[in-house]
Amino acid sequence: MLPLIALQAAALAAPAPVPASPAPVVAPASAPAVTVPAAPVLGEKPNAVSIKTDDKLLLKASYFAPRSKKKQSPAALLLHDQGRTRTELDTLAAYLNKRGFAVLTLDLRGHGESANADADFEKADDKAKANLWNLAGRDVRAAAEFLTDQDGVHSTNLSIVGFGSAASLAVRRAVDDENVRAVVLVDPELETYEYDVQDGVNELGGLPTMVLTTKKGEDTAKGLRSAAHDANGGLEYVDVAVMKCAPDELLEDKRPAAARAAGSATRRCRRSRRYRAQCDSSPGVIRHPV
Repeated sequence: MLPLIALQAAALAAPAPVPASPAPVVAPASAPAVTVPAAPVLGEKPNAVSIKTDDKLLLKASYFAPRSKKKQSPAALLLHDQGRTRTELDTLAAYLNKRGFAVLTLDLRGHGESANADADFEKADDKAKANLWNLAGRDVRAAAEFLTDQDGVHSTNLSIVGFGSAASLAVRRAVDDENVRAVVLVDPELETYEYDVQDGVNELGGLPTMVLTTKKGEDTAKGLRSAAHDANGGLEYVDVAVMKCAPDELLEDKRPAAARAAGSATRRCRRSRRYRAQCDSSPGVIRHPV
């Protein structure tokens, strides 16, 4: 299912080495309050959780707990497009979970089960929508902190996948959070409420970034890649993958894409190893060591 998106994300974020006896992760004093069900059983359906942001907003989310008891799992945070909900990402989340990731999806403020009388994206006017989306950066922060603070999750190995206009949220978080090891932007909107995704991607110099797009958006995606590499002295860290389908179909199971996906993911894995070697040799150049 969803082979291209899922395999690209998996290839981007191979688990980091885990010490034999890792030190317990202690949440900072400012970490968001959360409501978590009692010890999830490995391999079960996702757990419904609630996450409180630093501005006291309660968000609804789905947590796919790690399946392995033997090692810490890398984390993947999936962000839906504006006007959509987390349920659209369930299939991808389950796929990544089977591939070894601890996964979190959430309804951003004003969306799905996180909507309330004061924050409802569907009923909001343009000004209110812009305000909700800009404040959603707080939602992503709270979600990332929640996810990487869970038992069995590697606290410094987080991948963020952003769909459509959520590309801006994914990139903003990656710029601010050194625990982010990879970013996947699916059919990204390059300017959302005055946030320029290109500028953000330029700041990610060295962080493996995958742009998954349709044929229609190929030139734009390749332009983003070229500009990012130029802004970082020719350092190549952005990859582009193209699917011959409509944007909405990127979330559907397209079996003919499986072979292309496997080949692309394999190539990406090789490149990721080169990124690690490059980071080891040039720590002053790469902002995000892999």
